[in-house]
Amino acid sequence: MTCRLFFQAMIQVTGPRELLISSGADDSKSVVVLVRDSGAGLDSKSLERFFEPFYTTKPQGMGMGLAICRSIIEVHDGRLWATTNEDRGTTFHFTLPIVEGTRA
Repeated sequence: MTCRLFFQAMIQVTGPRELLISSGADDSKSVVVLVRDSGAGLDSKSLERFFEPFYTTKPQGMGMGLAICRSIIEVHDGRLWATTNEDRGTTFHFTLPIVEGTRA
């Protein structure tokens, strides 16, 4: 679901499109995933409300996708948030704890 949301957002971008996905581990024994796009980005008002149920910036959107993603990640003791890139676009960050005895 999350990847579909990012690809839908990228459809609206004119010109070159870039989607960068990176992952690693942090000091708190969590996996960190960053999804950076080169889209138009979000204004500060949208950034604050982006994960609220039923908040959408699209005429045909329901505003549920990111709210559902955040709920699923939080149920698994993770976090999901977004930041605005300095140049253009948005980076979505999420963390999930590494479970002892598993491989990342």
